[in-house]
Amino acid sequence: MKKILAALLAVMLIWTVLPGLAEHTAESRYEKLTVGVTNPFNGNFFSEALGNNASDLDVRRLIFGCSPVNWDSDTGIYEFDTRVISAASVNQEGDTYTLALNQDLKFSDGSPITAKDYAFSLLLQMSPELREAAGRSMEGSHLTGAADYVSGQTKTLAGVRLLGDYLLTLTLDPSFSPYFYELQALNVYPMPITVLAPGCEVRDDGEGVYISGDFSADVLKTTLLNAETGYMSHPSVTSGAYVLTSYDGQNVTLTRNEYYSGNADGTSVAIPAIEIRYLDSNLAMSELSQGNIDLLTRCARNDQIAGGMQLVQTGDFAMQAYSRNGLGFISFCAEKGPTADVNVRKALNLCMDQDNLIAQYLGAYGTRVTGYYGLGQWMFLMANGTLVPNNDEEAAAWEGLSLDGLTDYTFSVEAAAALLDGAGWNLNAEGQPFTVGKDTVRYSNASGTMQPLSLKLIYPENNNIGAVLQETFTDHLAEAGIALQVEQIPMTQLLRKYYGQEERDCDLILLGTNFSDVFDPATDYPAGSDTNQLNGITDAQLAALCRDLRQTEPGDTVGYCRKWIAMQEYRTAIASEIPLYSNAYLDFHIQALRNYHPTTTSSWSTVITEAYLSDYVPEEPEEAEDEFEF
Repeated sequence: MKKILAALLAVMLIWTVLPGLAEHTAESRYEKLTVGVTNPFNGNFFSEALGNNASDLDVRRLIFGCSPVNWDSDTGIYEFDTRVISAASVNQEGDTYTLALNQDLKFSDGSPITAKDYAFSLLLQMSPELREAAGRSMEGSHLTGAADYVSGQTKTLAGVRLLGDYLLTLTLDPSFSPYFYELQALNVYPMPITVLAPGCEVRDDGEGVYISGDFSADVLKTTLLNAETGYMSHPSVTSGAYVLTSYDGQNVTLTRNEYYSGNADGTSVAIPAIEIRYLDSNLAMSELSQGNIDLLTRCARNDQIAGGMQLVQTGDFAMQAYSRNGLGFISFCAEKGPTADVNVRKALNLCMDQDNLIAQYLGAYGTRVTGYYGLGQWMFLMANGTLVPNNDEEAAAWEGLSLDGLTDYTFSVEAAAALLDGAGWNLNAEGQPFTVGKDTVRYSNASGTMQPLSLKLIYPENNNIGAVLQETFTDHLAEAGIALQVEQIPMTQLLRKYYGQEERDCDLILLGTNFSDVFDPATDYPAGSDTNQLNGITDAQLAALCRDLRQTEPGDTVGYCRKWIAMQEYRTAIASEIPLYSNAYLDFHIQALRNYHPTTTSSWSTVITEAYLSDYVPEEPEEAEDEFEF
């Protein structure tokens, strides 16, 4: 951790001593911001109900808006958004929220946004029809009646009521209370029923909302999932700062939404259009230097950052550095095969030379992690001592917060081999005792059938980690008697396998994740299930720990952190994944991009609505000297 903080500090020091701004003369250039991303699009611009991808999520943040609540990155909580609602109240029991919508809200086509559009959004994302059509749907367990609606036992969602064109209520399920993030339960964007379910209507006959009309999986396969025209990849009517005007699988073009309600601070969106281009990570920095893009986001590799630093030193470019709110890791497909065995998962962890992988791939800008967390998460910062108590009372409450209880699988092929021997993976192909140095692949006969310890790992195309992986993982697995086939596949296909939307013909998936504002691993478990739908591991204790994490009193950050640590301790004890690294991110951009300040919890797509393009830098008036308190 100290190493990466030192690297970030060095970056910031270099930044402050660079030459002045370079001049740009082509004013027409500033009618559009061109952004380069190295994470390919999956084409899911609809909802996280169907999975998340960093580049898809960026688009989603820009085209959807008008949620009744807004995430405040400064305070770390959700707050009511007065641009969207004129009033809000909660009943005495604290489980039913009544929301009065502003009556001037509009979709990007100019049509009015009403309470029915919010109700439809919830009904659609939680519907069994969506799960039938797309393989996934939103859990929605926070709402009363969600379990019956999601399972298809009823067509009515009892926890949402329409009280008028611009008035609705949401009632939380008693089992969901308390909920640490509280107002996040109200975070919903309106969806246009005329586009997604033409001819249908949202109704409320007194027992909750439902969709009337011809609403089915077949309808959604056309309106939502059609590859050329479906709302998932080509959302035509939205509610955010920008409107998607084109998407070809590699590039997204967005134009400013003239009906957008404006930024939280009352300002308007300044940049007229944004083009987002997917770039080969090996070529991305040259695209920036040649003027083909204006902003390159989330640079992490050592060679990328070195190239970016050279550009910054010319004076024509600037940069922003921040800690990642996520990690790189290897996920299991433990619903079948050898990785269902916890001892195999532990042995795989022991065969990963993390330090060597980080040194080669990320250099000084990455650090090893021992659990499912990122450097920028406040829970990690509180637990590892980076955040410090404000007073003696806080210090007493924080006593004992530590990550020392996480299982650290320190690299050791010998320990992995011994673990496998004791777990029954101790035979060769002939059924004789496995001999290290003589035999190549271990077998187990525990089920009465000889099973080889032969695995397949997939990772994204155009990712330079492949060569590093051979030296730091694959070769060591072979030493321990584990055969590993490694295959690159398109990111879109990899994510479909990861989210279970396509047959998983693999055992391991190497990928990265950036956590959303709300860290809620309970959403990885379908209602009533103890099987993690991402890694396939069935474990009732881990499922209970994840669900208990969310059920923390709002404001009890210490209690939440203690539960988070307990969840991490058990998660590492059963080797739920192979954590690799977390890292710093650096964004490089032209000097003309002003007021651009991404942070750990606010990515480029969150803060770009407040940025602008200009060669002119207004002079700031001098402020009276403040008194400092020590």
